[in-house]
Amino acid sequence: MMLRTLLLSALLAAASATSLKAIEIATGKMLGPRYDQRAFYVREPGGQWQKTYTGPQYRPEAAGRLMNLRIAQALFHDEWLTEGTVDPDQNTDRVIAALDTYRKHGILALNASLQCGNPGYNREVPEIKRVNAAKAGPGKGYLCSAFLPDGTMKPAWQKRLLRLARALDERGMILNLMYFYQSQDEVLKDPQAIRNAVRNATDFLIDNNLRNVIIEIANEQDVRGWDHDLYIERDTGELIAIARERFHLKNAPFRLPISASSGPSMKLFDSTTVHADLTIIHGNNRRIVEKYERVRFLYGHPLAPGPILMNEDDNGRETSEENLRNELASCDAVWDGGGSWGYMPWRQTQMYPFRYYNPTGDSQDERYFRAVLEHIRKKVFR
Repeated sequence: MMLRTLLLSALLAAASATSLKAIEIATGKMLGPRYDQRAFYVREPGGQWQKTYTGPQYRPEAAGRLMNLRIAQALFHDEWLTEGTVDPDQNTDRVIAALDTYRKHGILALNASLQCGNPGYNREVPEIKRVNAAKAGPGKGYLCSAFLPDGTMKPAWQKRLLRLARALDERGMILNLMYFYQSQDEVLKDPQAIRNAVRNATDFLIDNNLRNVIIEIANEQDVRGWDHDLYIERDTGELIAIARERFHLKNAPFRLPISASSGPSMKLFDSTTVHADLTIIHGNNRRIVEKYERVRFLYGHPLAPGPILMNEDDNGRETSEENLRNELASCDAVWDGGGSWGYMPWRQTQMYPFRYYNPTGDSQDERYFRAVLEHIRKKVFR
């Protein structure tokens, strides 16, 4: 028993030593009035806060931005899927294997989810006719959640999350971690379980010294699909406050940025204006000019908290020249408005079967993916 205790202590010490390498993320709003309120900041242990993309290799206009890539299925495990297979660990490993490619193209943040996203099963695999919701039950819906009904986190999900977060940290990259998705919140049995899930997920980040994380409490808090009498939609502010309180109650030596995203409405809500550290919006299926005007408006709005982050932007789900033009134009519009843009490679990484996390081949899908990454690279690097 003594030997086992000593070994466990040694392992914990080693883990702690590794975690001390963590790069830390913050927003100007969190750091105070002396900092640019519309910028993201990072620092290494013992270092000073500096804007993201600071250095001679970057274009000056990139400083303070957070160009990001949405791979909602990075931690994916559908426990009800019988018509196909996805090995959860191999799936996460494939994402990690692509990080160097993303990083060299200027991607600084990866957006992943503890309840995944719409897997689009029947678009390319017609025999999978499941609907995009857990409430439909086994055989009809899908179950993809890091949480048990009482809000406890599943250990296998924790392991994948830790592996992904630390792989990002090794590259100086950030994890934008979504807690709840509107097609899976019904997995949790009631609002108390939802609050427990926020505490448990946030405690896990604190206990593992994961300083390179942005917490996104809810994905698109204002879209249809939330259960429990719309608890998450109505009380996102309370959930943000619960997450923030954990850092105080656990005497954490750091605090993470916290917010929630609005859907294509790109609206500001009291829950974010009062409680959040940054403004997260989605530009799905909106006209290019609308995205530019909205980001520009939010950038100048005194109640919009922190930097403006668009971390999902659906510009069409087919690999077409028209959609590619819209991707690049959307990137430019958000950038010119003062925000940070997030590419959502729907067909390549969100739609089952998940493919091309690392687009190195010569298929049409991979060329499309690389064209977007190259466009981002030119905006970020000199």
